[in-house]
Amino acid sequence: MTSLLAGSLLFSSLAVGKCVHHSHPFDLPLADNEKLINMLKKSGKLSATATTQEEKQALSKYLANKKAQFNNLPPGEWADLANKRSEAQKQRAKNFSSSKNNLNDRIFTDQLTPLKPETYNGSVTTDRILAILVDFPDYLHNTVTQESTDMYYEDYHRQHYQDLLFSPTGYEGPNGENLLSMRQFYKAQSGSSYAVNGKVVGWYTASKSARYYGANANSQGARELVREALEAAAKEIDLSWFDQEDRYDYDNDGNYREPDGVIDHLMIFHASVGEEAGGGDLGEDAIWSHRWDLGDVFVIPGSNNNSSDRYQGKMAAYDYTIQPIDAAAGVTSHEYGHDLGLPDEYDTEYSGKGEPVSYWSVMSSGSWAGLIPGTEPTGFSPYAREFLQANIGGNWLKGTSIDVDTITPWGMTFFLDQASSKGTHNDYLRINLPDKRIHITAPASGHYAYYSDRGDNLNNTMTVSLPLTKTNQPKLIFKTWYEIEEGYDYARVLVDGKPIEGNITVDFDPNGIGFGIGVTGSSGGWIDAEFDLSQFAGQTVTLTFNYMTDGGVSRPGWFIDDIQVVDGNVIVLKDDVEGDSSSFEMAGFRKDPGYLLAKNYYLLEWRNHDGIDMGLAHINRGKGLMSFDPGLVVWYVDHSHTDNWVGVHPGEGFLGVVDQDQSVVHWKDGTVAETRYQLKDAAFGYNLQSSLNIERKGKTITDQARYSDPVFFDRLRYINDTIPDAGKKLPELGLTFEVTGQSEDQTVGRVMLRRFDDNLWGSTQ
Repeated sequence: MTSLLAGSLLFSSLAVGKCVHHSHPFDLPLADNEKLINMLKKSGKLSATATTQEEKQALSKYLANKKAQFNNLPPGEWADLANKRSEAQKQRAKNFSSSKNNLNDRIFTDQLTPLKPETYNGSVTTDRILAILVDFPDYLHNTVTQESTDMYYEDYHRQHYQDLLFSPTGYEGPNGENLLSMRQFYKAQSGSSYAVNGKVVGWYTASKSARYYGANANSQGARELVREALEAAAKEIDLSWFDQEDRYDYDNDGNYREPDGVIDHLMIFHASVGEEAGGGDLGEDAIWSHRWDLGDVFVIPGSNNNSSDRYQGKMAAYDYTIQPIDAAAGVTSHEYGHDLGLPDEYDTEYSGKGEPVSYWSVMSSGSWAGLIPGTEPTGFSPYAREFLQANIGGNWLKGTSIDVDTITPWGMTFFLDQASSKGTHNDYLRINLPDKRIHITAPASGHYAYYSDRGDNLNNTMTVSLPLTKTNQPKLIFKTWYEIEEGYDYARVLVDGKPIEGNITVDFDPNGIGFGIGVTGSSGGWIDAEFDLSQFAGQTVTLTFNYMTDGGVSRPGWFIDDIQVVDGNVIVLKDDVEGDSSSFEMAGFRKDPGYLLAKNYYLLEWRNHDGIDMGLAHINRGKGLMSFDPGLVVWYVDHSHTDNWVGVHPGEGFLGVVDQDQSVVHWKDGTVAETRYQLKDAAFGYNLQSSLNIERKGKTITDQARYSDPVFFDRLRYINDTIPDAGKKLPELGLTFEVTGQSEDQTVGRVMLRRFDDNLWGSTQ
């Protein structure tokens, strides 16, 4: 990866390849902004009397620098396998089709019957987690002070973490209250079809100081700590008990539920407050919570492998998550979501004022919901639950999929049960829209060109045997267009496996990638390429076009058209890419029209302040609680993007909530508030919105616009130029979604879908 410019971000967000979820030990949505600002003031990097704007600027700079420290870390040993697994998971999710009965109803009533619970009697998938507690010789596990954390206990004993992770009834909070466990969270979200089980071991004491492992200058510190923790755990327990999955299908038999000699799910808890929450006494030298890998597969000394024939009878580890001593179910559930394959749903570049997801999902800010922040995580987005349903199976999400072309002006009506419970109605609705056409470039001639594809850790080729036995001064000529991450990704022309020079190649390798002579950067349009092959005259050689990328940023790639190998007036090879067959054997390359078709669709769900979603009513922001109000939440999924970098492409991203209330919320000093304050009233419905009165260090924020709209109409504008980060740009298809009723307890909503002919409406965007 490289430091990113806005221009490259525009290209890199196009969802032509893989979205990288975690290529470094840094998980941004876990950031507690207030505590980080206090940390910067305590360290002297920010004035104690800084203005709100100065605080935001300092925080943005700090987070950008934090992320940049890990930009050039090499991918792990199994990066290719992880990418393959991720792509397969995403494809299953894209192809997922919901199966709940279509509950149409044309009878309108003012009041609906409350939710009728539905019992799940299917199979349950149970995964095993190894959790290891580790402290430091200069910072033992009860060193944390009450001033450093809202989750303070006099004794952070092993049973506390056993209950936090695996208790079916919750665990005791710092004030004696009963708090949600991670097991309860996943049971509720999966409709009782998924469970976590495991063991907690430790505390073990690491060999070096706490600051050694957490220092920002030491990018490998956390990995080193994990290895030490594993060695200690191997002396106490049988690690093979935690191996029942083949997560990367190492034997290529398609069976992911078999032992492979590698610990399936590994969690580490360290003895300090996380850097994401200010780091307590350690400040910036605390470890930031994250999911990552160990770089190389780590064969654990002293372990015994009773379930697989790999690693000479020992167990190994690769993936891990790491959390602080004061972690609650929000952080653990978020990080474990990554372990199941879920992406972050927030703005991973911190490019604006936040993305239009916020507290609506645990994979964004929802991991911090609760009277004690982080103890009442909000539920998964329907996008995430679709993913989990497609890849794990069970009872995560059942609903109805509707193609937009089947929706008429007369309407289709559906019941929705609240997302936090399982009832007899739909969990959600999915409205499939026409594919988006994303133009990259027109072919140089005709209708097609060869295309390298786009993504991370690619090594794609197209190859042909080339008879040059009767030539004197042969040369290769072709038309080419490319947008390639400069200095990191390369296109190459190979003869018998070795790169050769041409008029478009460079030989510099500023980042030590090691690809040799190649093509990188931007062509600025279609250009002519020429490669001298005279040194191969009289031979039969193998000609290969090769596209190689690293992990991280993905640019559009490499197009090739009108290929010829000529010797004077003699044509040895000619391929204009227009025929039914190709001269080349392709491995990753393909014939391509120069544009992409991307799926996009709406996901509709009914959210309420019940069950897991109690956290939506308990968002602790300074002096005062904020509520994300109940109602119909409309999500827009756009697979033409792989990120939510809304500061780069305002109103666009792979996932976002449509905010029905486009009035802008400001702080009292006139500063536009972040998306977390704008999205609180996003739900459609009839309910009067909750009031907003937050005070933070003498600064206040209020919202007087409290009326809700029950009707979504895609020809209205759901983006405000004052804060476009909170908005969504939507296709105009004449669609309306109208809330036509709800139960008194708000556990059930009724929604009518209608589509009006384009001739009846003019565009409003």
